[in-house]
Amino acid sequence: MPSLILSQESFDEKLPSSLSRKSSASRELKTERLRHLSLEAGNDEDRMLAQAINKQINRSRRILVLTGAGISCNAGIPDFRSSSGLYELVKRQHPEASIKSGQEMFDISLFREEAKIPVFATFMEKLYSSARLAQPTRTHRFIAHLKNRGKLLRCYTQNIDGLEESLGLEVSSERDCNTTMANQWKNVDVVQLHGDLNKLSCTQCFQTYNWSRVLSRSLRSGQLPSCPRCQDSNHQRSRLGKRNTGSVGLLRPNIVLYGENHPSCEFISDGLSIDMARGRPDLLFIMGTSLKVDGVKKLVRNVSKQVHERGGLVILINKTSIGDCNWHGIIDYQILSDCDAWVDHLQGSIPDLFKTQQQIEKAKQLKRENSEVRKRQREERKLTPPPTPRKNQRQSPSVKSAVSRTSPQNIKNIDSSIQTTILEANDLRARLEFDETNARACTLPDLKSIPSLHREDSLSNATDTTIENELSDVDDGAVNLSTHISIENAALVVS
Repeated sequence: MPSLILSQESFDEKLPSSLSRKSSASRELKTERLRHLSLEAGNDEDRMLAQAINKQINRSRRILVLTGAGISCNAGIPDFRSSSGLYELVKRQHPEASIKSGQEMFDISLFREEAKIPVFATFMEKLYSSARLAQPTRTHRFIAHLKNRGKLLRCYTQNIDGLEESLGLEVSSERDCNTTMANQWKNVDVVQLHGDLNKLSCTQCFQTYNWSRVLSRSLRSGQLPSCPRCQDSNHQRSRLGKRNTGSVGLLRPNIVLYGENHPSCEFISDGLSIDMARGRPDLLFIMGTSLKVDGVKKLVRNVSKQVHERGGLVILINKTSIGDCNWHGIIDYQILSDCDAWVDHLQGSIPDLFKTQQQIEKAKQLKRENSEVRKRQREERKLTPPPTPRKNQRQSPSVKSAVSRTSPQNIKNIDSSIQTTILEANDLRARLEFDETNARACTLPDLKSIPSLHREDSLSNATDTTIENELSDVDDGAVNLSTHISIENAALVVS
């Protein structure tokens, strides 16, 4: 891993204030020489740099994306520059054709030799069949997510598979003269720089058609079908007695071959000028391309200048390294990785970037509601008088001293006191039982000496039964006279 360049050596340099650090963070990340990084950062310096880049990505608001065939390889669509896959299959079917590479299948010079046209037709039909079965990859969904978050300014793609359209992204079409350029361009999400494989166009009148079973069967057999519009035009001229031109176009996929002028070149050029003047891009992702096409190189240089003027970064994500000398000062970092693997890594590093717009709105709504609740609580506290202060209920000194004296030794003393009290109670009960045994009969003088039996003039009434009732109320446990016979005899003496 190369060491940091001079502009990055002061990455951890102390700045005068936090404000100056924040304003110059993007300038420190910008490089004068292309820097190569990998997902498995080996040292602390690379990890800190990767974290800073991810934070800059998360802060970006207007992102431009340039994609190549590398983002569709995981969908089952082969790289057009490789010498494997469909190219080898078609070459085995047509061994007589001198096709040296897969790139030659997309060159306009192929139509100059009759023997190569069947190879081209067979190759395009198989490529179209593969694209129909393909599903959008993780990278395609990431681009659609940027659109849903309002961060995607535009996606310029070199791919012709049209997988972005299956995710709801608006793909560029021909110039509509019924509306202004600005209104049409603002609704475009994906600009197809090399055309669309899902349409067929005439080589003569440029009329476009959808694929059908009949047309697919014709291309699969190695023949380019004739244009129905050109044929109809010739029939009309013959019916009117006009000279037949005899020129009938052939239908082929509506793609732009190498060495061929783009039919929507002016439309795309005007749209790119709008993005540069009004779009204010602050980040450029280049994904899955090795930047071999001259037109794409020019686009990257123009966009890179605008992004750097706004303090943004230009990041290339591709498995194959590109020539450094041609991109110093234009591309800041190349991440040597598969595009889908990088998207997964980015989601793990900054999960907030991958939240949906609904989740963001819900979080904002909850934040506003919590803020309103706190505001109402503060207002209620202002209107509510403060409560009367209460004295703290503390333990009295006697309780504290009692608690403090509850030691193991004090517990032993308390136990001995309880035992002593029990012994005294038992002794008292024994004496009372002895007195009951030796009790004698009470006479009248004895009854007069009892306070509970003393009543004025009560003894002169022979029918008074108060004595007997009063005696029944005496506590047997406190004073036990113990003989009811003696009490009855006393009553007889009174009578």
